[in-house]
Amino acid sequence: MRRKIISKRYLTVYEARAILEERKREKVRELQERVWEYLSLFPALDLQRAREAYEHLRKLGLSEEIAVNLLNICPEREEEVKLIISTQKDISFDGKVIESIISSVRHACRPET
Repeated sequence: MRRKIISKRYLTVYEARAILEERKREKVRELQERVWEYLSLFPALDLQRAREAYEHLRKLGLSEEIAVNLLNICPEREEEVKLIISTQKDISFDGKVIESIISSVRHACRPET
């Protein structure tokens, strides 16, 4: 069966994990099984919090790729955030925005309690 690609977008590891959890109920291919093994190395975090953080990061002006990378890496320090966002050349951020980014990422990356 050939699948038609309708659209493409970046996924956080949390979204990819949720998608594969659904598919694991069905028969999965070897590649999907290997991806699942990799994704299970990451903690099971709240997908809703990750989505909210993603939306917040996008509203701050971050590209889709940078927002997803921040949520996948979960940086905790200002220097780490600056390094990740430095690849987005068209924008610069002040200290307040950096703190807002760290706060959003920290909230999304905190394991479920």
